[in-house]
Amino acid sequence: MICIVGSSGSGKTTVIEGIIPILRREGLRVGTLKHTHHDVPFDTRGKDSWRHGQAGADQAAIVSPFGLAVFDYRAAPPGPEEIIEVHFHDVDIVLVEGYKWGALPKVEVYRQDVSEAPVCVGDPSLLALITDGPTPRDVRRLPSRDYERIAAFIMQCALSTPFALLATASAVG
Repeated sequence: MICIVGSSGSGKTTVIEGIIPILRREGLRVGTLKHTHHDVPFDTRGKDSWRHGQAGADQAAIVSPFGLAVFDYRAAPPGPEEIIEVHFHDVDIVLVEGYKWGALPKVEVYRQDVSEAPVCVGDPSLLALITDGPTPRDVRRLPSRDYERIAAFIMQCALSTPFALLATASAVG
């Protein structure tokens, strides 16, 4: 698991879209988890799964030949480690978009035209900045459109750190 973080509009989703095909080409099964602070309606008002939640179900799922969606209606949403442990056990790597303030390992996408400065510099869990601009001396820089290099770095970092260590680091931090 590795978080792809950055300011809104910095290109996090574009980076994830760029590296998924490379990771797949390397034979990895890839999962993604998107974190948002926005109030996004995940379920459709009036549909059966929504009605189950309204009736008090803690969780509801809907499955079809086209996919699976699980809705969790608990008041406090689970953290990324729990979500990954429960829902992503059949993948080799999980790219998490968001959770920039957590202790999970992360790379930050930074664009000077979007934000004044990177938000995670100084964070001990920051592994690199994906940017075309300058970086502090102690921070690794990955060129923003070099998806091959970004994917190679992410594979090296994410696959060399056991999930148990990441979960422990998050719980402590």
